Amino acid sequence: MKSWLSLIFACTCLVGCYRSQTNSDEHNIDPLNSSADIRITEEPYYAQDIMNKKMKVFTSYLEKSTGLKVEYVPAINYVHARQLLLSGKVDLLWAGSLGTSKVLAANENAMPIAAEVKSFINVLLVDRTLIKEVQAELRSDNPLQVLKSRSVVFGSNNSGSSFLTPLIEMKAQGVDLNDLKGCVHEPKHGHRAMFIGDSDQQDFAFVPGSEADPLKYVPEQARSEVLVGWVSEIKRNYYIIASPEFLAPSETNKVQKVQNALLALNQSSSAHDKVLKALGGVTGFELPKSRSDLEYLNEITEFASLLGDKTRCKKNGKQESNDISE
Repeated sequence: MKSWLSLIFACTCLVGCYRSQTNSDEHNIDPLNSSADIRITEEPYYAQDIMNKKMKVFTSYLEKSTGLKVEYVPAINYVHARQLLLSGKVDLLWAGSLGTSKVLAANENAMPIAAEVKSFINVLLVDRTLIKEVQAELRSDNPLQVLKSRSVVFGSNNSGSSFLTPLIEMKAQGVDLNDLKGCVHEPKHGHRAMFIGDSDQQDFAFVPGSEADPLKYVPEQARSEVLVGWVSEIKRNYYIIASPEFLAPSETNKVQKVQNALLALNQSSSAHDKVLKALGGVTGFELPKSRSDLEYLNEITEFASLLGDKTRCKKNGKQESNDISE
């Protein structure tokens, strides 16, 4: 595995150059000049070519299900995605838990119109060579205490799924960032397991997973190097947020059509499975019943506000600046 890192860095730099050029061109597109009935953007979890394919599947499904013209508007980074929604340049934003919490904190009139069915989990990977040494702690009532004085790999510091929610899980078990020996940000989910197995520099890594597949984002070639040390309770991570303008009474019919299309994905079929797989493997959608359904997001908002920009984690060079989570 030791030869992987040089290859990872080279590939990431190429992806970053491609994404920079692509987004430079797309940034000149004015969504307000579009003839689309609905405009949607997404936080850039992937390289742009992958995002295009993913959103093509999703927008095609929505168009077929709603009879409306749906346009995907690419975002340059996480902040840009939120700005597109809050400025009214798009109607809908597909976002993770942290992005959703930031939108709701910025404008209380924005609101999720759907959320993924709970299936997401935080997964703590451990270097296989350490397992005998830490096994007893991992079986204790507060297994994340094992992270004290250890080195940990997190996701992007813009990620709720692989940075902020792991920090909240750690806090609940009495562990703070300052308790760690050290930590780094590696935006690519699949690369974190490689960092653990590649050297003695890192001991643990947090990756997102699903109830059905905790190793969902761990590459096959890395699975022999790591073990699952701990998993969180099942939660939801993804939300579809509507802009205040799209929630106006005049747009109610469009909102309902989108919600009905999302709920229809819960009915098992090969066509629906294809859409859900394209959307990162979510298992279905639910409608938020009230603000009380969003209490977890409030916790993330408050914690993010307290944390601010304070982190002891080193940024992984250009990989972090590219702001691509996977």
